[in-house]
Amino acid sequence: MPRPIKPSSDLRQGITMQPSELNMTTTVTGHQLFLFVTFGDGTNDRLAAAIDKLGEQMENVHDVDGPASADAFAGGRFQLLRAEPGLTTDQQINHPAVSESHGLIRLECASLEPIKEYESGCRRLIETAGGSVETLAGVMRPRSYTSHAMTEFAYAHAMPPTPGERSPLAAVTPINKTEAWWQMDFLHRESFFLPRYNENEEMVVKGHALASAAGVPGINRRLVHSPNGYGLEGKYDFVGYFEFAEKDAPVFREVMAGLRDKVQNPEWKYVLEGPEWWGRRVRTAAEFLERT
Repeated sequence: MPRPIKPSSDLRQGITMQPSELNMTTTVTGHQLFLFVTFGDGTNDRLAAAIDKLGEQMENVHDVDGPASADAFAGGRFQLLRAEPGLTTDQQINHPAVSESHGLIRLECASLEPIKEYESGCRRLIETAGGSVETLAGVMRPRSYTSHAMTEFAYAHAMPPTPGERSPLAAVTPINKTEAWWQMDFLHRESFFLPRYNENEEMVVKGHALASAAGVPGINRRLVHSPNGYGLEGKYDFVGYFEFAEKDAPVFREVMAGLRDKVQNPEWKYVLEGPEWWGRRVRTAAEFLERT
């Protein structure tokens, strides 16, 4: 079982909410698992070959250009990532099994069973070699707060998935929303994504959409939701995953700084972040297991 998450300042009061209670979509379109791997002393060529074998019936996302095909998504897909030294940062929620991990295996599939089987096999291999695996799980859902106009602004021109050679860097941002957020009605919550104007019709607050707009053209973004509801003890409400080129790393930092600016993005008053984990996409398990 994953170790419990221990926030340094936890504003959650044990409330658990389901999407249906929040006027959010209940549809599940897929599943993702994030396997944060800490290596033991037994990493070797045999382990690398065994990890490669785990994924031999799945699609390796590293070389794929564009979204998944229906067949590939049904069979399961994986991406190996090696931690980028010195780039991961701790935020409000202390989670060393994530922040101190040596690598990440991101799995996605239309159904949960194929990637759970991969997770079980990977855990056995890594633990036998003296390491450990911390899993964050999420479900993929259609967007709940997005009008047609916002879709055109934020998503119609968003960068699609690209191969690892073109977008070698990735970041993972697990977050929780506070109880105060979930107690708001849905119109109140939705208002945080839009700019706010004063009595003279002058913009005084950017809101989430404009605070993050710089990342739309060059950063591929995916978001998964907690599978069993929001506000669960020891779980994250959302896990964000981002892929981008080396040249767009400063843009990603700019976007995160903009989101964390509570004056221009008041939504973040209701956010508790886990570690911001950075990794480099790699093709093979041998590259994945390299010590850096």
